[in-house]
Amino acid sequence: MTTSTIQLEQDRLAKLLTTGLISGIIAAGVNICYMLLYQSATGFSMEKYINILNVSIASIIPGVFCGLIYFSLRRTLPKSSFNLYLSIVIIGAILSFWAPLSNQLPDGSAMPPEFAGLAMPMHILAPIIYLVMTIRSVPAIKTQ
Repeated sequence: MTTSTIQLEQDRLAKLLTTGLISGIIAAGVNICYMLLYQSATGFSMEKYINILNVSIASIIPGVFCGLIYFSLRRTLPKSSFNLYLSIVIIGAILSFWAPLSNQLPDGSAMPPEFAGLAMPMHILAPIIYLVMTIRSVPAIKTQ
């Protein structure tokens, strides 16, 4: 690898990590707004599990990982990185539905019926934000 290639890779990594962080922060803001709206509209709240801190952490960390995953895929599998990244995020989002759709809370108590309405939209909104922002942050790979 030449110095310019290494610099290009470092710049792309920095850009995708920064974009992942920003997308996570935006997802956290959107999810917190949704949480507060849902709580005010329904009166349902589960501060023990779904609160501003937990929503922020659960939104920001996956955003950063999305940036890292997309960087890694673009570096190792440039021609199929987009489709693979899209598949990974969609599968991850679907797998994340498991917790809000289960019958028990982490402490073993029964899941309230309103819990899915509070949590599920957050599991849909965040991946959409991650996908749009990370994919748009780097130019498409030209195939010859």
